[in-house]
Amino acid sequence: MAPILTFAMTAAITPGPNNIILSTNAVNFGFKKTIPLIFGVFFGFLSVLSLCLLGIGEIYKSFPAIALILKIIAASFLTYLSFKIFTSTSFSDEKSPKKFTFKDIYFFQIINPKAVTVSMSSSAIFIQNKFPYEIEFVLIFICFVISTSTSALAWAAIGHSFRKYLNDKKKIIYFNRTMALLLLCSIFFIIICIIVILN
Repeated sequence: MAPILTFAMTAAITPGPNNIILSTNAVNFGFKKTIPLIFGVFFGFLSVLSLCLLGIGEIYKSFPAIALILKIIAASFLTYLSFKIFTSTSFSDEKSPKKFTFKDIYFFQIINPKAVTVSMSSSAIFIQNKFPYEIEFVLIFICFVISTSTSALAWAAIGHSFRKYLNDKKKIIYFNRTMALLLLCSIFFIIICIIVILN
């Protein structure tokens, strides 16, 4: 179980679309209003993981066209999200744009390149048939329950802790633009995958 948990914690805690979204949302709207997004990440990722452990990931790998479409959608969504974060200039107020909801983040996991890649890798690496399939499934699932919840809470808490330091418009603009650029960096991974698929 230790190798699985190590992999799960490393995959969950490192920067990615989910963590950047949670941290940015917590900075702009506070920890309390980020809780629905935390649950969206938690249940959304575990749903994708479960599907991959059940073998659905093989369909994804067997039909490159589906993978290509999902990656293009993901790149487009993350580009749009990066733009919205980059142009945000203040904490939440009456003029703030519509915030992301539990449903938005939950269904985003289907096209989230990091979530899909980690889930498919977990299925390929840790389903080894050394133990009954059900036991391996449960062990992997439990490890990711621990890692996903820990990571989501940690990144949201980090974002919330920054609120007291970002006490003027100039600082929040710098923070949002930095997070937007980090989010854009995750798109490069998607673009590389698209190029590989097309070739």
